[in-house]
Amino acid sequence: MKVMTEKQYERRRRILAAARKLVTEKGYDGLKMRELAEASGVTPKTLYHQFGSKEKLVLIAVEERYRHIYQAIDDAIIDKGIERLYYIIETVAEVTRNNIAYARGLGSILSIKDSAFTTIRMSTYRKALDQIQAEGDFVDWLDVKLLNYLIYSQVTRIYFPWWYDEFSPSNTVNTAKLDVSMALRSVTKGYTFEKTTQIIKSLMKKRQDFTKV
Repeated sequence: MKVMTEKQYERRRRILAAARKLVTEKGYDGLKMRELAEASGVTPKTLYHQFGSKEKLVLIAVEERYRHIYQAIDDAIIDKGIERLYYIIETVAEVTRNNIAYARGLGSILSIKDSAFTTIRMSTYRKALDQIQAEGDFVDWLDVKLLNYLIYSQVTRIYFPWWYDEFSPSNTVNTAKLDVSMALRSVTKGYTFEKTTQIIKSLMKKRQDFTKV
């Protein structure tokens, strides 16, 4: 593999940063390669030579940021697996909400099935589930891989900007936490069972209508 020079690395960093900025401002469909080239201080030919296409360039730019965010989540030191899972939900919701224009601009990209983004998300959820399994809190017959897919499908909503247009920040997080807690309570014991029961009772006691802002 050819190693980039410091100058080439800086040029690549500049291009990807400009791509993320333009996606935030104009959305994926509104991003034009000529405009990106101008913002990056390179020629359109350079962009196509280095990345091949607009789609590949944007995917690389988004994936790079995704990996940075999720690596920070993975590196967090959290004692219990279920607490890690709640932490993931809360952190992703906060990041999405604070960067709503960026998330909105990437709607078509992030919805791609079986993409690197799906792999990154599921890997982070799996780390939390593996921690719960290591704590001995899963029933013996559980298929953790299948549960991981279930968790992914239940919390997918927190990645999409329309959810934040329709629901309040607390409802966004609480709905995902309630769904996850109800799924896990049926297949766990010990601390995880007690914690998910506590969360379910707490949210139910509030009698909060999760369909309203």
